[in-house]
Amino acid sequence: MMKFKFLILLSVAVLTLTGCSAGQSDGVSILNQGQSIGETSPVEATKPEVPEGAIADDSGNFVYQGKLMPVGDDENGYMQVPLGYSPFQEEGAEGLAQFADATGTNIFTLDYYENMPYETAAESMRYYMASQENIEGLQGSITTVNGYNARQIYCHFTDVNLFWIVWTIEDPDNTANSYHLSIQCDTEHQNLIACSSTFQTVSDYHKEQGK
Repeated sequence: MMKFKFLILLSVAVLTLTGCSAGQSDGVSILNQGQSIGETSPVEATKPEVPEGAIADDSGNFVYQGKLMPVGDDENGYMQVPLGYSPFQEEGAEGLAQFADATGTNIFTLDYYENMPYETAAESMRYYMASQENIEGLQGSITTVNGYNARQIYCHFTDVNLFWIVWTIEDPDNTANSYHLSIQCDTEHQNLIACSSTFQTVSDYHKEQGK
């Protein structure tokens, strides 16, 4: 479902860099319980309180309170995912850092793109998503991930009732390159989006480890 490493590279040549640059926003804020992605609430939802020890995504709309563990590598970046998630590899994809729950439904993916700025990577991903027949509610936004400049694309898989949220993140040490973070989740696990706030670039991760 997420065999994007090679697809994103193939589609760069046809990009027009439009869809994900429509305007500034806080990122995902529409995945409220009972809504399909792409729908909006008639009344703006109040952002939830963040309990002590919990984490929230940069938009403040999603909060995760469970135990976490660090994952990642020096190729794809680092983050924290729920304790107990296991290494996972998408069939047909290589070089990704992926972790999934026991059901194989809720999946975190880290990747790194050389010679592809984050805006270009985002538009390429949007182009790929738009080409899929089983996707609806495709939207994009300008946002941040743990303070890093980012673009966000999100959609709903109609055939399996899953959400797919993708961030392409600027590498501040080399802006010609970018990181990729994605979360696939079902309706009951939308709070996993909060884990995006734990993302760190390779250099920042090692700086923190060296303190």
